[in-house]
Amino acid sequence: MINKKQLNSFFLCSILFFISGKSVAVDFSFIDTKGTTHQLSQYQGQWVVVNFWATWCPPCRKEIPDLSDFHEENNNAVVIGINYEPKIKEDALNKFIGLYLINYPITRVNKDIITALGEPRGLPTSMLIDPEGNIVKKITGMVDGRQLKALMK
Repeated sequence: MINKKQLNSFFLCSILFFISGKSVAVDFSFIDTKGTTHQLSQYQGQWVVVNFWATWCPPCRKEIPDLSDFHEENNNAVVIGINYEPKIKEDALNKFIGLYLINYPITRVNKDIITALGEPRGLPTSMLIDPEGNIVKKITGMVDGRQLKALMK
């Protein structure tokens, strides 16, 4: 069931899309695995890569080192990882994050994120959001830093 806040967000995004020809990312907040609260809007002025992934997904695991390098090497970009496993235990997720040396914020998927960005069609799925907050590209499948840098130009 869609609540009034979700419906208002949908209509606002639809109007902005038809006016601008671009898809605007709806702001959302999340708490990462370290307990820090983030809001998508706090990254305005930077490129944002939102990456939906799961620990059981081989392509997801394969792209993690490249996403970590991209996050570390680009001062004008940030990666946000959305773990798409509602039933994974917190300690198992944290162990995986440590094992793969993930250096970007990770959060669990929730209704607010799905309302803001939509349901991914498969894993991994990445969304590139420009510094003005527009979703410029949705990519189902693996991404790498070279591909992301090319899209940012």
